[in-house]
Amino acid sequence: MSITNYNSQIKNRRLAGKYRRRDSGFALDTASRRRKVRPMNLTHPIHLATRLAAPSCGRLLFLAVLAAVTCRADDITTLDGKKYQDVTDVKKQPDAIVFSCGASNAVRRVRVLFSNLPDDLAKKYNYDPYEEGFYVARQNRAMVMGLNRAFRLADLDAARKKAKAEKKPIGFIMVWDSFFGQVQPMGQGGGNALAGFYTVFNKALVLVFVRHENELDKVPDAVKKGFSGPDEGGWAPNMAVVNEDCTEFICEIPLGGEKSNGMTREQVFKPKIAEIKKYQESRKTSK
Repeated sequence: MSITNYNSQIKNRRLAGKYRRRDSGFALDTASRRRKVRPMNLTHPIHLATRLAAPSCGRLLFLAVLAAVTCRADDITTLDGKKYQDVTDVKKQPDAIVFSCGASNAVRRVRVLFSNLPDDLAKKYNYDPYEEGFYVARQNRAMVMGLNRAFRLADLDAARKKAKAEKKPIGFIMVWDSFFGQVQPMGQGGGNALAGFYTVFNKALVLVFVRHENELDKVPDAVKKGFSGPDEGGWAPNMAVVNEDCTEFICEIPLGGEKSNGMTREQVFKPKIAEIKKYQESRKTSK
């Protein structure tokens, strides 16, 4: 045997042994020329996709039920009596929800204010009156503030009744008569600041105006605690928040300084709102 032939046989034997030793699922054994296929691993994404691609009656039924549940439409009836059917694709805004409704050949987009939704629907779509208040205040629209926008101290019994019915705290806002007139909630000065307080809190709390001129000594003791607290700072308007029957002090909400504007007040308001929410949550868990 020549050296060339000998080397060729050695090389062929090595190659044959190499293919027999390979442990790949699709490697060819040169001796048997048969495929070795590993069992399917359903944790492997490619194997799983292959498995799911194979049709079956049970799988198709499951997918059909899942699609039906996912696409199930709701109906919404507003406080003014309008009814929207087959409601889908609901998007929340600070003061409203926007959704699609109607039959497939006549779908339209509708916007409904949270103030026009029943309480259960507003809660379902995560309505937050403080969030709405900030949103409206930032628009800085001119408004006319008058004493009739909130309860007066003389009407405290009516304010308590409303607070109990709606399960809301009461906010007593200290005001001067000079604050009333045309104002903007993001501006500086007492009147604009009062508009800021009112816009942010009027839907979350029952508000009572307390005239600095002659009513400070007539408020409940829990309110006095807020009007003379460490955060008050000597500037009005400021607010004392108490429970619905005016026996428990919750927090005081100061103006934030003589030159405060809407953005300054927003930073003052937010931690105080957190205190109010914490108090309300503790009341729920204690009952």
